[in-house]
Parts: sequence; C-alpha cells; structure tokens
Amino acid sequence: MIRCNCLVYVAISLWSCFLVEGDVTVQTKYGTVRGFVTERSQVFYGIPYAAPPIGDLRWNPPIPPSSWAPRIYNATAKMPACPQYHCASMNPSYICPNQTSESCLFLNIWVPLDATAQSKLPVMVFIHGGNFIQLSAVSPLYDGEDFVKKSGVILVNFDYRMGALGFLYTGSGPDDIRGNYGIMDQRQALIWVSENIRNFGGDPSTVTLFGQSAGAQSTLIHLMSSKSATYFQKAIVESAPISIPFKKTVDALVLADTIADLLNCQLRDVKCLRSKTAKEIVIAQTLARSKFTSLKLLELFEPLGPRVDGDEVHMEPIDALHEGKFRDIPIMLGTVTEEARIYVYEAWTKSVKSSTAVAILLATYPAHYLQIVDKYPMVNKTDARDNLVQIGTDFIFTCSARYAADNIAKFNKNPTFRYEFDHAFSFSGGWENFTACDHHVCHGSELIYVFHTARQGGYSLTSDEEALSESMITYWSNFAATSDPNKGIHTGGKVWPIYSQGPAQKVMYFMTPENKIVENFRKPYCDFWDRIGYTA
Repeated sequence: MIRCNCLVYVAISLWSCFLVEGDVTVQTKYGTVRGFVTERSQVFYGIPYAAPPIGDLRWNPPIPPSSWAPRIYNATAKMPACPQYHCASMNPSYICPNQTSESCLFLNIWVPLDATAQSKLPVMVFIHGGNFIQLSAVSPLYDGEDFVKKSGVILVNFDYRMGALGFLYTGSGPDDIRGNYGIMDQRQALIWVSENIRNFGGDPSTVTLFGQSAGAQSTLIHLMSSKSATYFQKAIVESAPISIPFKKTVDALVLADTIADLLNCQLRDVKCLRSKTAKEIVIAQTLARSKFTSLKLLELFEPLGPRVDGDEVHMEPIDALHEGKFRDIPIMLGTVTEEARIYVYEAWTKSVKSSTAVAILLATYPAHYLQIVDKYPMVNKTDARDNLVQIGTDFIFTCSARYAADNIAKFNKNPTFRYEFDHAFSFSGGWENFTACDHHVCHGSELIYVFHTARQGGYSLTSDEEALSESMITYWSNFAATSDPNKGIHTGGKVWPIYSQGPAQKVMYFMTPENKIVENFRKPYCDFWDRIGYTA
C-alpha cells in the first residue's frame, strides 16, 4: 500500500498517490477513483457500476456508467442506499441505511494495505440480504476493513434495486415493466468487478460470489445463469430460504395491479408509474404487502422479489438443484439454528394458540399439515410459536440446505462444504428493538462473525467469540483462495470435510468454545421433508 506525505507524489504502475495524506487513487475503465487509507485497509466507497436508474432508465436493464475522466471520482464517502420504506426492526442503527436515493447503483471495495496492482489477490463479492426489499451494502454490519485485514483478500459489496423498483412485473410486452432488474444490477456489478478489479490488486479469475438470505438466493440464481458464468468461479450460500418460491406470473401481476392502483395508475401505464416518486412507490409496495393474510406463512418472507421468467431466472432453485441445472464449481453453504424465529416473532408478537398454529399450517401446507403436526408435536398449547420457528427453520432453511448440498454433491465434480452456525451473541442489545432474538441464534447471526464487525455496532466480543470469528474468516478466505476452506492464506483449526451423500453427512458446526464436526445434522427431520417435498 502507498501512503503519501503531503509534499510527496509517488506513482507505481496504475497506483498513484495524491497530496492528501491517506489518499490512494486507482485507474478504472471509467476514470480515476480516489479512496482513502485506514489502519486496517484501503477503502473505496460508492463507485458507480451502472448509470443511475432514474427517468427512462427506471424499470430498464442497467447500463454502464458514463466516464468521469478527466476528473477524479471521490470514493471516500458512503453513498445513499436504494429506496426502502421498512428497514429491519432488529437493530436500525447498525443495519439500516441513513439515506436512500433512486440513484443507488454503487459498489464498495476494501483492499489489504500491502496490495499493489500486481498482487492478484482473491476477490470476494458479497450480495446483501433483506427480503429483496430492504438493507444495504453500506450498513456497518457489512463493513470490510477487519475482514480484509485478517484475510488478505479483496472484498466488494454493492447495492441493487429492490422492491417494486427492482422487481415489479406488469407484463412481457416490449413496453411493459418486466421485472428482475435487481438481478440484472447484480450481474452488472460482477461485470464491473471483472473489468476493473485487477487495477485494485485483485485477480478477476479468482472471484467468489457470496451472499446471505436474499443475497444467497441471488447467488443461487447466478449459479443457474449462463449470463453470469464468466464472472465468478466459486460460491458461498449463507442462509438461503431455498423453499420460498419465487413469484408466479399471476401473483406478480396481482401484486403489481394492487401497487398501481395505490398509485392511481393503470397496471400497464408505465408513463404514469414513472411519474411517481421513489418514495410514493415504496409506500405503495408496503401498503400492498399489508393486504396479504397472515395465515400464508411463506408470504411473510418475500412479498416482492424475483420471478421465474426463463431468462434472468430460469427456474426455481429447488427445481434446478433437483435436476442438476447449475454450475459445477466449488460451493460452500449453510444455515443458522433458529432461522425462522425473527419472521415468526415479528409476524405474531403475541402468543399463538396451538389451534391457531394448526390453522396456519393448514393454510400453508394443506396436503401435509397433519403429518407436520405429528412430526412436530405442540407441547405448549398456549403458545406454539416455537413450533412454527422449528418447522419454518427446517423446511425453509436447514433441510432445504441439506437437500441442496445432497444434489450439488451428486451432480458436481467440484467439492461441496456444508456448515451450521449455532452461537447467540454474548453481548446485550445486539438485536436492539427486537428482543425475541436475544440469546437466540436468529437469521443473520453469523454475519457479525464473518465480517468481524462487532466494534462497528459498539459491541465487544469475548475471547471465545474472537476465536469463532477468526475461524470463520479463515475458512471463508481460504475457500476463496484455494476452493478448500482448509488450505490457503491461513491454516489451522479443525479440518472441514468435503460434504457427500451417504450415511455420514459431515457438517462443520460453528459454535463456542470450539467448532466441531457433526454427522447427520437433524437427519430425521430432513428425511421427513425430503419425503414430503419442499413445495408448500
């Protein structure tokens, strides 16, 4: 890394230093960007990877940004997130963006201090989650400074269009809003990385795409897509709700019609829809969401999101996994132990009687609800929410992840690695406004350890938690570097076995005080779901 004194100018290859101490500049395809240096990493915030999706570009595929040469682009401040109305209630100050704007297609890059343009470091590109309607790459939770300092890889993340602005569908005609623009944005970010990351010291032929929740679903979409195949060589899938179906065309049209009506527009009147502000649109999508019945459990997860269109999204991930229609590359995937808790306790803030829980299951799984009730007996008759949590966690996350791992191992020649994360925060206030997750391992619990971002939230880790975080960063970055979490930039720790079908399905179990290898995790329950299927 090159630091500058205020009276010194240094230039090495594509790297150059300007007069302000701590600045660093890099040449990209679109012009020079100026970042800054901290004691942990080089940082570049808010680099445009596409033109602003405003005006006629709203509800159109992304296009490359315009060149800003000869001026230098200032990449030293975070840019606004994409429009969203309802951000996560769990910890707004730590997770939610402070500002939003429809001009939001920016990416952030963290580079190790000693990297040069010749370093050819592994690159990890992260897609944030948030049900395809909320959160942002600029959230402190996803800060990359500690991650790159500890791992030695380059980290990139980015924002993409969400909600109605990213996924509204009004029809398949040439003048219609065709949806899946958020997925196109993600690919455009990958293209930008492929074209420019070498100048930051990265190797465009060693790119790992990883994501959590909706970001993990997005990663699966790109694993299925020939359009994305050129731009990454490995994948990590964290807590993908694989059993959540994408929107069917008829449902997407009903939802779009509701949103258009709330905006006083006709469904296919794109001119009218484009005349509305981003704020009006996200309010309308939120009001439309409130029209869903709370008995449809799966609709609580993703009211807006990708639609199977045969082009951007070829098929449901669960079907692609069953048929082996995905890329044969090294893949890591896993879940946490109480994935569905945040959804269940957010939807039902008061006790749910067992009779009501049965009605919810009947509405969600009409063909199999009696078998489910028998498999998950409701011991607590006055509050069956924990039953719903376990059912939702197994069906939507844990067992569908095992099903995915089984099929990946079956069809792929490249290795598959599976994990389970089981550690609740030691510190109080980690979920801030959402106390139902205190002392529980809720959806997203692993992220603070993957990115080592407790300090960004004002929290402190115990020595055991520091060791847990260190192990996860090591495994993640080793995988990015070598396709094997056990080999690479750092070594040591338990050997993480390759996952395979068969009688002893081995999973890396992340926990404190020490990780362990577990065989056949939740096998009786996952065998049950394999038998009845993952389509509600």
